[in-house]
Amino acid sequence: MSDNRHVPILDSLRAIAALSVCLFHFICTVIGFIDSKVILDVFYYGHYGVQMFFVISGFVIPWSLYHSSYVIKNYFTFVIKRIIRLEPLYIVSLMCAIAHTYIRMRSPHYNGVDTTPNLTQIVLHIGYLIPFFKSQHWIRPVYWTLAIEFQYYLSIGLLFPLIVSKKIAIRTLSYAVFLSGSFFVSEFLPYFLPPFLFGISLFLYKTKIIEWKELSIITAAAAIEMFVFHNIGTFIFSSIAYVAILFFSEYKNKVLTFLGNISYSIYLFHSLTGLVLINYFSHLVTAPLYKFILILAALGLTILFSYIVYRLVELPSKRWSSKIKLRKGDSK
Repeated sequence: MSDNRHVPILDSLRAIAALSVCLFHFICTVIGFIDSKVILDVFYYGHYGVQMFFVISGFVIPWSLYHSSYVIKNYFTFVIKRIIRLEPLYIVSLMCAIAHTYIRMRSPHYNGVDTTPNLTQIVLHIGYLIPFFKSQHWIRPVYWTLAIEFQYYLSIGLLFPLIVSKKIAIRTLSYAVFLSGSFFVSEFLPYFLPPFLFGISLFLYKTKIIEWKELSIITAAAAIEMFVFHNIGTFIFSSIAYVAILFFSEYKNKVLTFLGNISYSIYLFHSLTGLVLINYFSHLVTAPLYKFILILAALGLTILFSYIVYRLVELPSKRWSSKIKLRKGDSK
C-alpha cells in the first residue's frame, strides 16, 4: 500500500459506482426518453453500482478503524464522526429535494398526485427511519442506500472486535452473522451483508489478519449467497470491486480520482440536477444525437453542481470529522 490509510483504487471505484447509478437514472427511468431495448438493458445494470458502494464500505470502514487502533469504548465517537462526515450534505440534499418537490407540485403544468413531504416524513428522513414505517416513503429513491449504510456503521462498530479476533472460531462467528442476513427483507441491512462481507474479507486479508485460504472460503460463501438470494447484477458489480481492491489497489487515474472525491455529492444530487434537466427536455428531443448530447449535458451539470456542494458543504464536513480522534487502544 502507498501508506497506512489511503487505498488509491477506492477513488476510481467510487467514481464508477456513482456514474453507473447516474446513467441508470438518466437513461432508464425517464419514460419514453430512450426506446432502444438494448441500451435500456445495458444501462439497467447501472443501479447495481450501489452494491459496489457496499463493498467499498465493507473494506474502508474497518480499514480505517484498524489503523486508528479502534476499541469498543470509541464506539460513540466513531458514530459521531460518521454523522458529522455524512449528515450535513445529506441534509442539504434533503432540503433541495423538498424544495424541488414543492415547486413541481405547484407547477400549473403538473397533473399528478400531490406528494409534498409532511413533517413526519421529513423527521424520519433525518434519522434514516423511513424503512421502519410502511406508511412513509423516501422523498428521493436514492436515499434508501444511506439507511443501509448507516445501519452498517452502527453494526460494524460493535462487530469489529469479533471480525479482527485472532481466534478463528470468533471470526467464523462474525462471518456467520454476515452470511445469515439474506433471509431478511431487503429494506434493511442484513439482506445486503454479503457485498459488505466481500469488502470486510479483503480488509482482513490486506491487514494480514487472515491468509489466502480463509479469504477464499469467505469469498466463495458470500458469492454463492449472492447467486442464491440476490442476482447476477449484485454479483458482477460486487466482484468488480472485489477484484479491483485485491489486485489493483494502487491504481490511480486523475479523472476518476476527482470524480471519486465528489462521488457522494454526485450520488445525492444527480436526481436533483441532471435528471431534472433530462425530464424537462426529454419530450423536446427526438434525434439520437441530441439525446446523447442531453445526457452529456446532464452529466456535466451534475458534476459541476456536485463539485460546488462538495467544496461548500462536504469538504468542511470531512475536515470537521477528521479533527475528532479516536482514543488509542490495543485492537491489533
